[in-house]
Amino acid sequence: MAVVIYFALTYATNEQQLIFEEEVVALDVNKDGIYSDEEVTKEQKQVIEKMQNGTGGQIAPYTLMPFALFCGLFIFFTIRAIENYTLKKAKMDK
Repeated sequence: MAVVIYFALTYATNEQQLIFEEEVVALDVNKDGIYSDEEVTKEQKQVIEKMQNGTGGQIAPYTLMPFALFCGLFIFFTIRAIENYTLKKAKMDK
């Protein structure tokens, strides 16, 4: 379960990073990959700031591991507790 959570979160983070990159490339007026002072617009500055603020996406594969492990273990032990409770209740009803 933790593996599924980890890969889902990592995939979502990578998709967000790709969206930011596509927005920046779309705003490159002369398509040379370099943003000169004449090219930079207010909209482009906002997109670049969003992308720079989202640099956590680059380290997400490492930072999401503990979170995914915690969620997976929490779900596992919750399911086990529910199963044990229902088994005990079934035995008591007999």
